[in-house]
Amino acid sequence: MEVNPNAGTNPLQSVPGRTPATAPADPKVGDAASFQETDAVNGALLQTPEVRPEAVARARALIADVQYPPLSTVNAISNLFAANLNRDEIQQ
Repeated sequence: MEVNPNAGTNPLQSVPGRTPATAPADPKVGDAASFQETDAVNGALLQTPEVRPEAVARARALIADVQYPPLSTVNAISNLFAANLNRDEIQQ
């Protein structure tokens, strides 16, 4: 025998004699858009230098390093290329 302790209850039942409350529309909000945050982001972007000396120095150091990229990375990339080479030919 199965006993349901919640028998006869409906969590979505409305209360008789009550109407659901609705929030009044805010007349100040309307259709106007505020772009204050967008202006701040654009301003920060304009202040960012096009060339970052620390990034250029890091790139030069990596290019000069004969051990970069590691052989394991080169092998993994070549395996991915080889695995996907046949897939492209099959799909066409």
